Amino acid sequence: MGDNDDKKMNKSYKKAAKAPLHHSPLSEHFEGNLPLFINRWEEGFDLREHYHAYIEIVYVMAGDGYHYIGDHIERTGKGCLYVLPLGTSHIFRPSKPSGYARLLVYNLCIRPDFVEQLAQGLSLYGSGEVLSILRGQPGTYLTLIDKAMKIGPSFEQLHREYMDKRQGFEAGMIAITVYLIVQLARLLTPSTEANQQNESLMDARVSHLLDFIHTHIHEPLSVEQLASASGMSKRHFIRLFTNLTGMGFTEYLQHRRMETACRQLLETDHKIAHIAHNVGYRDIAHFRSVFRRLIGQTPREYRERGRGKQSFRY
Repeated sequence: MGDNDDKKMNKSYKKAAKAPLHHSPLSEHFEGNLPLFINRWEEGFDLREHYHAYIEIVYVMAGDGYHYIGDHIERTGKGCLYVLPLGTSHIFRPSKPSGYARLLVYNLCIRPDFVEQLAQGLSLYGSGEVLSILRGQPGTYLTLIDKAMKIGPSFEQLHREYMDKRQGFEAGMIAITVYLIVQLARLLTPSTEANQQNESLMDARVSHLLDFIHTHIHEPLSVEQLASASGMSKRHFIRLFTNLTGMGFTEYLQHRRMETACRQLLETDHKIAHIAHNVGYRDIAHFRSVFRRLIGQTPREYRERGRGKQSFRY
């Protein structure tokens, strides 16, 4: 996260490829007519990558790890916030196996029909445009870093209202949510155009290589190979790659391979050796070692525990 500028908030707009896996429907969270749901959740390795039938705003309150969004991976940690529209698939993973480190997040879920109802009301006062941050296309997302943790109290208040359910808690939650949306719109909207331009310049040099890695995950890949393919020096490639992904090439490749392996362990009956080969490991012992270090379980344990889950909880 280590930017050297003295801004208290960093903000950016990025695009992620749509890669829907598990579908999280409205019925999974929403109760009665209340258009909002919030929980405080410790991320681990049990949940599958998923996309929602609702808008989700996620705030990382503690810890650090990785956020898989479509075909992208990025580092995440305390103060990171994400606005995820309908159809954007994602999953969080802690940086270390469960028990060693904790990645705690608030998940605020918003029904799409409530956004339209809110737009009608706010349009009477000329403020309807603040809701544009919730209307992203499937596969896109917005993100910022709240270095000073100024946004955190709004999520804490929302969670307290939802859990206590005191008189008028519904109105209280709606009021806090509207205020939160206004805060985020002020932080995100002015910088969107500039960030899109900066992102497009970076994407033209390196982003296509991330797609190449994704489609050639089963092949031996090296910094030298990709730098040569992109027409850059190794040093320049490493700098641009790190700027784009927030991590080194080897770290990125390992996490991308392990996440692909996790999917195949749960969604196919392939033998572990076959899956190891599918994600670029010729030495199954090395594959098991890396998997255990990053996921905290053996591949067999991960498959058995994952398939033993009776329902998808989030």
